[in-house]
Amino acid sequence: MNDRSLLRAIGWYRAPVIAVGLLASLLFFVPFLVVVATSWTSGSFILFPPTGFSLQWYATVLTDRQWLNSFWLSVVVAVIATAASVVLGTLGALGLTRVRSRALQRWVRTLFIAPIALPPIAYAVGLWSVDRQLPFLDDTLVSLVLGETLLAVPYVFALVSSALAGGDPSLRPAASTLGASWPMILWRIELPPLLPSILGGALFAFTVVFDEVVLSVLLLPPGTQTLPLKMFTASQEAFSPELTAASTMVSLLAIVVLGGAQLGSNRRNRAARLRRKASA
Repeated sequence: MNDRSLLRAIGWYRAPVIAVGLLASLLFFVPFLVVVATSWTSGSFILFPPTGFSLQWYATVLTDRQWLNSFWLSVVVAVIATAASVVLGTLGALGLTRVRSRALQRWVRTLFIAPIALPPIAYAVGLWSVDRQLPFLDDTLVSLVLGETLLAVPYVFALVSSALAGGDPSLRPAASTLGASWPMILWRIELPPLLPSILGGALFAFTVVFDEVVLSVLLLPPGTQTLPLKMFTASQEAFSPELTAASTMVSLLAIVVLGGAQLGSNRRNRAARLRRKASA
């Protein structure tokens, strides 16, 4: 069903549906536009409408060593946690296909998905207690990276598992029958079709980890702050336009990354369709 036939099928409900859709769009975008507008103010306080126009607060954030250190710390932690979650989530999804028991599969799948339902404060308190028992973890990022990895694994696992469910289950047995070793089967048969899902899971994982603030409160070494924690602290100490300028830049970076990922996905899908047409 195309868009035009869908609109005809909706009938007289079309106008209320469109109105609700527009209202929902406004609820999503208006707060962001307000944040962007207040970051352009020439005043020293967050006011809407802003007083004057200036980009001074962007320059302040980009030249402030504390903001930059917090940003790069968030990037480093997010990259490490994302890489670990991609490995664990992908291996977990692949390993689940080797489990023959349906009941055991359900239990394992639940264990991988469970971190989404549990509050991050539970991991933070638990890992903080571990830090107190293991002094060599003091003043390190190990506990923070571990906690954020646990939060990110379910997203990778869910996307890769979904891709595996739609794949051809006979490829692995066929390759094994032809004499392929399990590393070759993994590298040549199983992983290539999963690459788009793995990249999508990595993108979701990075987004979740980069924005995490609860774990940072308890698990960061003294004197260090991730960018979300820095923004949270700034909102409590001084409600300065620096906060909205930093928020705007982070939001624009996320839009660029997500938009680039979507364009890349569309290009891959278009190339796949062209290859199928050529082979037909």
